[in-house]
Amino acid sequence: MKSRNMASPKKASAPAKKPPRSAAKRQSRWAGGVTMDVCLRVDSPKIREMEKQAAQRRGFKWALGLIIIICFLALLKITVQESILKNPQFELRDVAVQTSGPLTVEKIVRATLLTRGENLLSINMRALHTRLRQLPPVKDVSIQRDFDAGLMTLRITQRQPVAWLDCPKLGMIPCRPEVGYLLDHEAVPFPCDVVTESTVGLPVIRYADLSQKTAGTAIQDLQLTAALRLLKELELRFEQGQPQVRSIEIQTPYSMVASFADKSVITFGVDDLDLQLARLDRVRIEARLRQWEIGTLNLLARQNVPITFRKAPDLAGLQPQSSPTVSVSKSTSVR
Repeated sequence: MKSRNMASPKKASAPAKKPPRSAAKRQSRWAGGVTMDVCLRVDSPKIREMEKQAAQRRGFKWALGLIIIICFLALLKITVQESILKNPQFELRDVAVQTSGPLTVEKIVRATLLTRGENLLSINMRALHTRLRQLPPVKDVSIQRDFDAGLMTLRITQRQPVAWLDCPKLGMIPCRPEVGYLLDHEAVPFPCDVVTESTVGLPVIRYADLSQKTAGTAIQDLQLTAALRLLKELELRFEQGQPQVRSIEIQTPYSMVASFADKSVITFGVDDLDLQLARLDRVRIEARLRQWEIGTLNLLARQNVPITFRKAPDLAGLQPQSSPTVSVSKSTSVR
């Protein structure tokens, strides 16, 4: 009975059963991994010698390449100098100046700092343009190079003067070279080096209280701007037959006095020039019809405009017939 119930030795030594495959997969899925870097470089005197020789070969190649580049650049420089910079075909032979105005050609050429024989390709065009624009009378510059003829052509647009600026306080004396200053319509003053026939006959704007004297820079002044506008309008009327203006004096911040070739003196206000010029046109037309010789006229007044004559005016038809006869003085007023 006992031997029958005992387990056999073969069955007792049998290995334990393996866990299910799904369980093994779950364990490997959750198990963490470790990565290790292993350096397998082998160091020896022979290897170090081989690396040294390889570094020497690389250094020799770099040095050889650098020497070749330097030699190429030097050869290129010599080629450029001999074929272009020292080529007589590109030499500057003459400078032509096309301009019109008070600025002389000689002064323009001196301002360029160009020399005969200079290579046209080596000239700094931007610096040349800047030097010419720094001249106060110059308004615009155009430069052209002709390599075949060795010619540099300068087209200079000068500011066109419309009047002399008179301000003794700032040393501006009209019709005198070097100390005389001209004005254009943009209120830009510039010195006059040479007084010519075209500039000596220009009208004068007198402004004793002027505080700015910067040649080549527009003067930001309301009174001077009004005087230039008045001058422009009077010049247009001169072309239509009215007397020519000789000078405009800015006396106060609100008044200007214009003197004309017919010896008339007319006072204008700085504001409402259009209205004042319309009154002037009516007076000029009446004076021409009746042969009046105007002495003074004050257009600042809005209602009764004071006017004087150099000789007794003909007022026939202007007074009511019923009025008694009175003696007419040389001074009267009109609306």
